[in-house]
Amino acid sequence: MKPQWWPGQEHEAFTEWAISNGIDTNSVTPARFQGRGLGMMATRNIKKGELVLQVPTHLMLRVEDIPSTFIDRLPEDIAVHAVLAAYLTHGAPDELSKYELWRKSWPSRKDFEDSMPILWPTVLGGPQLPTSKDDAPTDSEQPCLLTPSLSGRWNSLHPGSKTRKYSPDYQNIISQQAHRLRKAWTDVISAFPDTNWETFSYNWLIVNTRSFYWLGDGKETPEDPNDAMGLVPFADYFNHADVARDVKFDENTYEFRATKDYEEGEEVFMNYGSHPNDTLLAEYGFFLDVNEADSIYLDDIVFRDIQSAEQQEELWLNQYYGNYQVTPHGPCYRTEVAACLTYMKEEDWRNHVLGGQTQGLDESRSEATIKRWILTYAAEADATITALQKAMELNTTVQAHRSKADMLLRRWRQIKDLCENAVKTVAV
Repeated sequence: MKPQWWPGQEHEAFTEWAISNGIDTNSVTPARFQGRGLGMMATRNIKKGELVLQVPTHLMLRVEDIPSTFIDRLPEDIAVHAVLAAYLTHGAPDELSKYELWRKSWPSRKDFEDSMPILWPTVLGGPQLPTSKDDAPTDSEQPCLLTPSLSGRWNSLHPGSKTRKYSPDYQNIISQQAHRLRKAWTDVISAFPDTNWETFSYNWLIVNTRSFYWLGDGKETPEDPNDAMGLVPFADYFNHADVARDVKFDENTYEFRATKDYEEGEEVFMNYGSHPNDTLLAEYGFFLDVNEADSIYLDDIVFRDIQSAEQQEELWLNQYYGNYQVTPHGPCYRTEVAACLTYMKEEDWRNHVLGGQTQGLDESRSEATIKRWILTYAAEADATITALQKAMELNTTVQAHRSKADMLLRRWRQIKDLCENAVKTVAV
């Protein structure tokens, strides 16, 4: 009789392949955890700092592992992400055969459709994608059930227009992700016109969710960090948790070390990066119940109050334009600086920002402004929770996607709690 944690035949076969090919898995093994699915389980007691997994780099899938004759068919400016997905889709069968057991261990396309908002129907806020089978076109009057960080849309307010373009942190995530996927699709079909959309988008999501940072010896760090990636066999069993990171690689091996003590039978985690829950949901299809890196962004709310060209110029010139973050522990300094500008004379504000002067500063007014901004986001949470609950009762399409709607409802309630906790940190 198989133990309760047994991962399944395909994972057992892949584990045997990994060991026979030199992957050091003496400390961990894939396992099923009740309520969480597949993960990595400690096979012995592990001390912090111990090596838990070592993978020979020649077993990885990287751009340098793809024949140049294949890459030469693709556009010169194609992203590394797209190259890897294209190779998984159109690589020669005899070349891809060495990855066969590994690929059988990967999640299915349905797994992605269930968990990844980029593949969700538009009624839940999913984007329009090439040749995607959608239930309806996007309706601007329809409530957006995704969070503003994911969708860029609001239900409870009409944001003021911004006068400058800037790089927003962790905002409009789905549209940016969809743009990358559309660009990858366009690039690949220019070389392989018969590309199947479902197969390619599946492989693109495999690369997106299962890649690790990789930079070959002597290579310069690319401007886009997404171009420094490779797939590491067996390491993709690790689930994410808010723990420290201890990952190293060189030309020969990719190593993972424990960042805490683990007991035999316990799940061993790795950190995918310090990301808010909206980013984890968009990029990996899950989010954490407790996440110290979770946050919301008040940019659209702030720019409703700060609309004058002169004020926005001050923010821009002093490098405080946008990315107004709030965590459960309170607002960031950028948010505090922006709040001061809503009532201070611009000269006083500039002297305060540049020299720490307090002429014209009224902390109670700043705190009241920030509290109002956070409560505006809380009102958005309330409005969307109500709309989502109504849709779950009345909309047959939403009812057909109940698990996705439940996930969104849980996320919105998290955001409401985050707002309430953050408001408590702001004294008035």
